[in-house]
Amino acid sequence: MTKQTILIIEDDLEIRNVIQMYLIRHSFEVAVAERGDLAVAMVQSIRPDLIILDVLLPGKDGFEVCKEVREFTSAPILFLSCKKEEQDKITALGLGGDDYMTKPFSPNELVARVKANLRRPYLTGAPQEHPSVLRFGPLQIDVLSRTVKVNQIEVTLSKKEFDLLKFLVSRPGQTFSHEELFREIWGQESFNDTRTIIVHVSNLRKKIELDPSNPQYIINVHGVGYKFVLA
Repeated sequence: MTKQTILIIEDDLEIRNVIQMYLIRHSFEVAVAERGDLAVAMVQSIRPDLIILDVLLPGKDGFEVCKEVREFTSAPILFLSCKKEEQDKITALGLGGDDYMTKPFSPNELVARVKANLRRPYLTGAPQEHPSVLRFGPLQIDVLSRTVKVNQIEVTLSKKEFDLLKFLVSRPGQTFSHEELFREIWGQESFNDTRTIIVHVSNLRKKIELDPSNPQYIINVHGVGYKFVLA
């Protein structure tokens, strides 16, 4: 079986070495980058399955790196940061990040989150007899190639954005709470982290809705959560 490749973008040598050691123990291939201004080219070159991205980097910060790589890859991005402010997490997720951990962190928890972010949604998703290309008016979703088009124009979704969309689409009309969505998509308990879901839904609406302020697909169910409507 081909090993999955993790790219660690972290300028702290000690932290980088610890992460690398734990990932190798769990049978991952690991590549490293020390600077943000070199990281984008590395992502283009090696096409990692997941990116661990520090926020504070020399040359170019993690937010800018995330913004640039989201132009050509949907690989999950797990942010690391010593900054605990909620706004930093909102910014990271809003730019296309999939997860966010603050330092100091448990290496075992980091590995668990890496595995959760790599886990394919079809393990709990739609039945296999469903067609691979789903169409809802101007919205087209290819679940095999993991591509999405709106009015025949392809839009780029992060892995978690696509996973969330696919999960909701596989159960049209069914309402899911923030906790249920977090458990299904992130593979862990949310511990009341509603902001992550809210940001990802907001990002999705901006990309797939013709009018994000008046969504026709992903509908908010007040006081409960969200559902996908067959528009």
